[in-house]
Amino acid sequence: MATASRSSAPDRGQASPTAALVAVAAVGLGLSLYATVFAGVAPVADREVADPTLSRVHDAVAPAGVAAVERLDDARAAGPTGWAVRVELQVGTRHWSVGEAPAPTAAFQTAGRRVPVRTAPGQVRPGRLRVVVHR
Repeated sequence: MATASRSSAPDRGQASPTAALVAVAAVGLGLSLYATVFAGVAPVADREVADPTLSRVHDAVAPAGVAAVERLDDARAAGPTGWAVRVELQVGTRHWSVGEAPAPTAAFQTAGRRVPVRTAPGQVRPGRLRVVVHR
């Protein structure tokens, strides 16, 4: 009667410990990379919209670096979709604004920066540009 010896049967389903550790490390690294990328791409409800809007409004109001009151109406279109924009420009005690003011219960964000403002031909004064972005 013939019997099979253990030494003649091939070993099946085994992997070297080094290869198994490398495979587990690769899977772990892949999952952490996926989670990191997903966290940076996922939409966030409370995103910052005032600073980017201020940059776009500044480009519309002061394309050459000096703000002009006549360009305030053009700046209202610089707001993000779904948000209303109020643009305010102040020079000393003079104040100009376009857009509707936010309701007292509205969610809003504000941002502002100092800008040179042309108040008359050949006359430039320091001023402040401010945006209020609200829903």
